[in-house]
Amino acid sequence: MPQQSLTSLPLRFVLALIAFTFGGWIGWSGILLVLLKVIGVIHWQWWVAALPLEYGVIYCLYMTIDGALYRAGLKNVGGYARFTQGEHEYAKLVAPQAQGAVKEQQQTGRAIDQSKIQEIISDGPERIGATIDACCEDPNRRHFAQALLDAALEPYFLLQLAMFANKKVNAHVTIKKWSDVGLKLPAEGTPEFFPYGD
Repeated sequence: MPQQSLTSLPLRFVLALIAFTFGGWIGWSGILLVLLKVIGVIHWQWWVAALPLEYGVIYCLYMTIDGALYRAGLKNVGGYARFTQGEHEYAKLVAPQAQGAVKEQQQTGRAIDQSKIQEIISDGPERIGATIDACCEDPNRRHFAQALLDAALEPYFLLQLAMFANKKVNAHVTIKKWSDVGLKLPAEGTPEFFPYGD
């Protein structure tokens, strides 16, 4: 981790704690409880009245350390980021990692890392679709998107992946986008497109 990042950690922690305390209802409830304790309205012990603020300190400390480890490349984006960011935004976080793997493999002349593809597939159709969609936006990652799509069409089907890729648009819009960027897609009416047809 660069020295600049280490020296900025205390500042990041303080800024996160200020944002947590004054930017959300947990922080304001802690301030209110401490204020009620000071003026004598409640007669709780101090550690109980300050519990929301204590939680904020622990939470901000954890997130500061977690963010530093991520920026240092010592850990991947975790499940919490996936949960809070939504699948499409999470895929934007994960896609650069996939891009790095693709660039490394292109430089060494090896095939695409099947373990990374299997990891994405094991997370289910939401992550697969969102990752393919994010990779389509960069021409350097389309080869990875195609390999991921080809591997994902065994347990899943195209319409299903497109539905989860971007839940804000119709699946056919996403399929057209994938086709327009050059992905080789199964034809409509085939089992790989939608297996439950007439």
